[in-house]
Amino acid sequence: MKNVLEDVTCAGCCCVCDDIQVTTDGQQILEVQTTCPQGQAWFKESLQTESLLPLIKGVEASHAEAVTSAVGLIQKAQAPLIFGLAQSATDAQRAAVGLADQIGATIDTGASAATRALQQVGEATCTLGEVRSRADLIIYWGADALLANHCHRQSLSSGAKEIPRTILSMGIELSRSSEFVDKTISLEPQQELEAIWNLRAVLKGVDLAGKQPTGIDEDSLQELVALIQQSKYVVFFYGPDFKQGPLSHRKIEALSLLIQEIQANRRCHGISVPPAGETKGLENVLAWQTGYAASVNFASGYPRYSPGEYSANARLEQDEVDLCILVGANPLSGLTVNAQQRLARIPVVLIGPAMVELPNLHGFIPTAISGIHFPGSIYRFDGTPLPLRGYVSTTLSSEATVLAEIISLVKQPATH
Repeated sequence: MKNVLEDVTCAGCCCVCDDIQVTTDGQQILEVQTTCPQGQAWFKESLQTESLLPLIKGVEASHAEAVTSAVGLIQKAQAPLIFGLAQSATDAQRAAVGLADQIGATIDTGASAATRALQQVGEATCTLGEVRSRADLIIYWGADALLANHCHRQSLSSGAKEIPRTILSMGIELSRSSEFVDKTISLEPQQELEAIWNLRAVLKGVDLAGKQPTGIDEDSLQELVALIQQSKYVVFFYGPDFKQGPLSHRKIEALSLLIQEIQANRRCHGISVPPAGETKGLENVLAWQTGYAASVNFASGYPRYSPGEYSANARLEQDEVDLCILVGANPLSGLTVNAQQRLARIPVVLIGPAMVELPNLHGFIPTAISGIHFPGSIYRFDGTPLPLRGYVSTTLSSEATVLAEIISLVKQPATH
């Protein structure tokens, strides 16, 4: 019997659209009304999960055997790492933090650069509803993929009164979004920090004494200053292209300070945009579970934060990990090439609804998908939690259930 579900939440990307119509017979999804390719791909995953089988060193095994094998590796590990969870539900992220706490692991997200910066200078942010209802200048900085997303653009225009609005795109990747914007400014990534400092100086009335500004041409700088000064509500969407490079946290710090300075005369907020295919949630869960939003280490029996030492990339690149537990559908997102190459030297356990080819994959435990097979909640990239529904039956467990099984089997630390 067909059942049409309205207002279904899609976790296919950071937009987490919650207005999707899905037709199902209870056993599988028959039709999805969305034009978003990432959303279509996410819903199609439900057709593939049932065919996935647990593996131990490439050999088929039972679910119990795969879990027991993973527990054996964990009990032998001295410096385990938990990473991934980019599209996972909140209950799975909470369970991952609980597992890290119990086994003394390091747990990290792909957003450690942004977290490091915002813990230094703070963050002024808002929800997409406020952007839709109030913003008259929206600046997409290194977030061209978000601007090109039809569902995102539609969400900023539907259900709100018409607001005279200027849309500006900045960065190096501008080709996909040029038809949707009023103005584009091309910037090389290595010049963005200088461009922000120049912009801060001019907005403060500092005379550049006829010097050519670094990182941005004079005309573009003056036009950007004029747009900001003429606006009542400015919003920066800063994306993956902006957050790249060894000094990415410094760029985010500078942009956050710029936003705070603009607020002296008008409303201004910034929203961090994750890479395509990710959502924004683990940093929220880590923050209210441990007090830190990324790069958390439990080796001492309590959470410690050190972004230079405990980030997943740093731990892997310096060969300070002897077991990696990857969780989720896109578990390698955020890892550098060098870090991914180091995974070949250590055993890896993968827990999630999709198989990832890895050279040293010791165990694979397939799971169902929260939001299709199981209910739950997930964070949109503006920090808003949204509900997930379960409407298709499955024989697989959820990520949270698998992690809870592992926690229950891992040997408790000895008491003294």
